[in-house]
Amino acid sequence: MNSTFSSRLGQLRGNRIVLMWVVLGVIGALTATGLLVTGRSADVGEMHTARTISDSTTPGFAGALPDSANPIGDAAPPVAFAPLAGLSPAGMPVASSRAVQALADHPLFAQHIGLGRVDCKLPAWHDDPETARAFYRSAIACLDASWEPTLRGAGLPFHPPRLLAPTESRDVASQCVQRLRNGPTTFYCALDETLVLPYDAMRPLSSGSRRGAQLAVLSTEYGHHVQNLIGVMQAYNEKRATVGKETTAGREQSRRMELQARCFSGMFLGTNFGRADIDEQTWTEASRTVQSSHATRDPRMQGTEENVWGWWKWGSDKGDTWECNTWYSSPAHVE
Repeated sequence: MNSTFSSRLGQLRGNRIVLMWVVLGVIGALTATGLLVTGRSADVGEMHTARTISDSTTPGFAGALPDSANPIGDAAPPVAFAPLAGLSPAGMPVASSRAVQALADHPLFAQHIGLGRVDCKLPAWHDDPETARAFYRSAIACLDASWEPTLRGAGLPFHPPRLLAPTESRDVASQCVQRLRNGPTTFYCALDETLVLPYDAMRPLSSGSRRGAQLAVLSTEYGHHVQNLIGVMQAYNEKRATVGKETTAGREQSRRMELQARCFSGMFLGTNFGRADIDEQTWTEASRTVQSSHATRDPRMQGTEENVWGWWKWGSDKGDTWECNTWYSSPAHVE
């Protein structure tokens, strides 16, 4: 073998080795990127991130949309590249407990964050106003215990909501009393941070229910309290006013807001499924309530029955604040 040929062969082998390492490097980078985009952070302590519902192989969105639909992934950019509000230039969370007025880029939705798991002890449900109030107080304490570590851990403020649960809607003394102009209803009043749960509005849910139906409604209104605490509600009000409150775009913003609260409700029920009094029957009662006519009073403002149920179940399946980012979702998933 002459020296020129040997030299060229050595160069060829060297080039092949370099090329092999380049290819392996590209594959490694792509793999790392995939893990970054799709992976979850490790659970800490009693934080819970996911639960698979036994009655379905895939989460949410059965009905108008295929069961395999992903309400976030079709519109959300990779987590690592999102322009995140509330982060320092170095990409670290700002060390404060102040609300961040943001929607899609809110820091609570910037990473996979679960809820605290709690052993929720609830009184038996009976069809009378005083027992209802006792039930609501216990349920709110459970929601507080579940949400507080999540919000404080993300550098966001937390304090419990007030409760207003009169026997009759006409006795509601709230800064948002105009919400009752069309009859008895439940709602969250951001002006005085109050869950308003009149007994005459909740009573239609009590037939054949132990706890689940009431818990589904209460945890959704509590979801609005979370949105208010962290600054999402303020950002929403500003954006809706900018696009026009009663315009098509404004109503879409309303649906995104309402459907996120549904997802937060599902998160709480799914995260704590099987613990203490949030047993299978309670979860089933809650899910049936969400799927019923009680769930959607005005589809233009709150979403279709399919999407109300889809987002609630998605939250229950995933148990993850990033998965509840309705602000990144495509319009089809917030109809």
